[in-house]
Amino acid sequence: MIVSFRQTYGNERHKLYEVYSKDQRLKELQNLCDVNIHSFHNCNKGTIEKYKMFNNSNNVEYLTFNGVSYTHTIKELKKKLKEMGCTHFLFTQDDTFSKDNNHIDWKELIDYVKEHTDNFMLNLSLNTDMVDIRIQPNDKRETFNVFHLTSKTFNDVGMFPMDDSSYICTIDMLDEIYDDEYLSKGSVWDAEYYLFDKFKKSVIPRFLIADYNIVFMNYNIYGRTISKKDKNIELLRSKGLY
Repeated sequence: MIVSFRQTYGNERHKLYEVYSKDQRLKELQNLCDVNIHSFHNCNKGTIEKYKMFNNSNNVEYLTFNGVSYTHTIKELKKKLKEMGCTHFLFTQDDTFSKDNNHIDWKELIDYVKEHTDNFMLNLSLNTDMVDIRIQPNDKRETFNVFHLTSKTFNDVGMFPMDDSSYICTIDMLDEIYDDEYLSKGSVWDAEYYLFDKFKKSVIPRFLIADYNIVFMNYNIYGRTISKKDKNIELLRSKGLY
């Protein structure tokens, strides 16, 4: 069972719902998943209902978390996924949208993912150009290539060895990434820096699906990381999403 997960935060991110409703390529991928979980963290009823108006993906299940930390939502999510019998997990943030993915056959991608039953992660938001390497792909498919990189590859070039960019992985990887120490952190920032330190010392697979293209991107137009907000909005407009 493949489960996708997308979580929105607070009550001031309504524009993202409109963008999401227009991203047909993202919806096509989600609709190949068995269940699509849409989660709300510290959102009021009005925000949740507004989001539901824009959400037309299939097989939807909604979760709501109020008055708890971000890491608590991940802890509860892990429990639920195991109860559901989830085998593969697709993660996107509420500001993750399509970048360059029109060439990819999503069914072919899902079939490729299902070939892996453990110790597998495929990052969907990075490319080999970002880590400044020139290598041949390990797996070649009709509509995409895969490069067998690890967290060490990113750490060696000064990038976060693990972050909140979109990925699809086997369920066992969630315990590897979101361990008890991670789940004890009080904020998303503390948790993210914990992952940075953890994977400077240990290695996990972070396969890439692209050499020069980026399949999905986090368009930071809200929150603390908005230094490129105007550029991100222009990118969304150029794709007819904003």
